[in-house]
Amino acid sequence: MTRFEYVSIFNGIVVALALENVASSFHKLFEAGGRVRWHWMAPMNAIGAVTGTLGQFWLFWVTRNMPMPSPTFLAFFPGAVTLVLLYLVCAATLPDTIPETGIDLREFYFSTRRQFWSLVVATLLLTVGVGVWRLSRYGFDAQAVRLNAPYLLGTLVFAAFAASMIYVKASWWHVIGIIVITSGVFLLFGPMKL
Repeated sequence: MTRFEYVSIFNGIVVALALENVASSFHKLFEAGGRVRWHWMAPMNAIGAVTGTLGQFWLFWVTRNMPMPSPTFLAFFPGAVTLVLLYLVCAATLPDTIPETGIDLREFYFSTRRQFWSLVVATLLLTVGVGVWRLSRYGFDAQAVRLNAPYLLGTLVFAAFAASMIYVKASWWHVIGIIVITSGVFLLFGPMKL
């Protein structure tokens, strides 16, 4: 087996666990029926988190033939941590259990927003850090910087937006943030060729 195949096995397991967590949570919500007071924010975050996780998985695949300056454990580690953070983001989107008294998904979203958005910020900042580190490994080649700068700057903007969601309590701000960030995930990964 090649190095890429070994890394792909790890990546596939973490992505599958993240997807299983979200699917299981949705199943529990549907199974609870009338005990769930539905609200769109938490499920929309779940959809965005799953899309981001799958997008990151496919990004690893798309870049599989790019030369790796040093195929070491330390070169593998940031990508592994990114996927683990994405798993945690997925896990934070929906409740793991539905109490007998029921659950209000709007209340759930606002009670867990700090955890969720902190994980999103950590993931985005790690992504930027890894991108800058990779550019430095290639000596900040002008062509590579020109190709990657919009992606890295856009990711920083999303990280700042997500950070504001940790502290701002206004519902209207969360409506805008969730729509903008989820749309950004679809715009980033949607056109990616497989």
